[in-house]
Amino acid sequence: MATADVDPPTEQQEDFSNVTSVVESRGDDVEEGKVKGDNQQAMVADPPPIRSMILVMLCMFQGYASMVGPLQSAFKHALGAAGHSEKAHVFTQAAVCVHYGKLLARLGHNVVLGFATPWLRVLISMAFMLVGVLVPPLVVFSLGSDWVGTVFIAYLLSGLGLGVFEVTFLSVITPLGKSTKAWTIVGAPAGFATINILGLMLTSFGVPVVWLYWYIVACLPVGIYIFYLKAPRGQAELKTVNFRSSLWSWRCWMPQMLPFFMAQFVSHFAMENWPSIFYMFRARMIPLFNPRGDDHLVNWDQFFAVTYVFIFLGDAISRRVAFYLNCPTTSRIYLYLGASVIGIIAGLALEGTAIAAIIPFAIFLVFWGNGTIYGLTAKYIDMDIPSAHNLASYSFWCFIGDLGAILGGVLVESTTNSFVSDTTGRTSVETTCQIEFSVMRRHSPFMPVLQYEVDDEK
Repeated sequence: MATADVDPPTEQQEDFSNVTSVVESRGDDVEEGKVKGDNQQAMVADPPPIRSMILVMLCMFQGYASMVGPLQSAFKHALGAAGHSEKAHVFTQAAVCVHYGKLLARLGHNVVLGFATPWLRVLISMAFMLVGVLVPPLVVFSLGSDWVGTVFIAYLLSGLGLGVFEVTFLSVITPLGKSTKAWTIVGAPAGFATINILGLMLTSFGVPVVWLYWYIVACLPVGIYIFYLKAPRGQAELKTVNFRSSLWSWRCWMPQMLPFFMAQFVSHFAMENWPSIFYMFRARMIPLFNPRGDDHLVNWDQFFAVTYVFIFLGDAISRRVAFYLNCPTTSRIYLYLGASVIGIIAGLALEGTAIAAIIPFAIFLVFWGNGTIYGLTAKYIDMDIPSAHNLASYSFWCFIGDLGAILGGVLVESTTNSFVSDTTGRTSVETTCQIEFSVMRRHSPFMPVLQYEVDDEK
């Protein structure tokens, strides 16, 4: 892809000369994709890690966490859209725009933002997220607007921003080496943990929810500044061909990516399907061992707080472990991918038992598999896919993952009906859970997580 004129490289950018010299010297081999060995040579000369890049990803995924987690419920109630009203249904339709935006942006950025370098696309995507996250605390919580159109604006901008960000950011930071990327990709689960664990802990002590929104807004300019300062650009930037050229040369990179596409599909299916555990129990107190029993009870909030910790540990640790697994051959990588998929399937099966005591472990397996697949794929693309097609590989990989997420979201109700029974033995979603789930499901394939009302019968 052609790049615009830029200022002379900074001292920080010159640190990447040992990597970019490989890119600049490959000549016509770029178009033919014959640079696998060069990629490996560059990765051997791994620069010192720039650990601050983790904050860039953390800032973006904190914004994403505000769109799909508990903060969404607070946003909904601030708009007066609770219950089963028509406004609540419109809110649900609007909230799924974050997913539509992600899906469209995964590949669409190559067309709509084709004029911009990947480095510039990252900045544009972060600006989108900043505006999207700013809408709820400013317009709704501070100015008191109850216009449901704010949800469409906030969620669509955030979804588009995240969709462009993840694929271009992973590509742009490739010249920084595997050590930097191994640190950076932990920012995604860390962003969710910051909001869903630490943030909710603060709100339980009386901190207003709107403060969490303002915290997320304040963090994004910091992330933008770190990226602007540290990310390679100009002569240090990874040189990739345009999207059309990558499609034309698909034989150079797409066949070997197919196992990663399939693993990503399964992983994201599980990521969107696991929220069915929120609908297993309708009582405030959850039986740990017997789904229909009345003993060994634990508080609903405490149980899911522990579950979120297991989610973070599984996803975060596995991403770093995956980057340092010994993978001398592609077959070894495929073996690890297969093991990760098996772990995800096993986790989903354990969820289906509805035994609360083993659910945190089951979720740990699911997210360990997800993190391993993420780390292995990033490592493989950077080392074994021709660098000219690095951006296209990340774009398609994330796009396939979003398709899996769509299917997982659509099948949440089927999963719940098939595997879940509550403490009284009933299996219908309508009778098992006092939630807004069933009505919303008829209107949208993306039922946002945690739009529920827990029954206090125990």
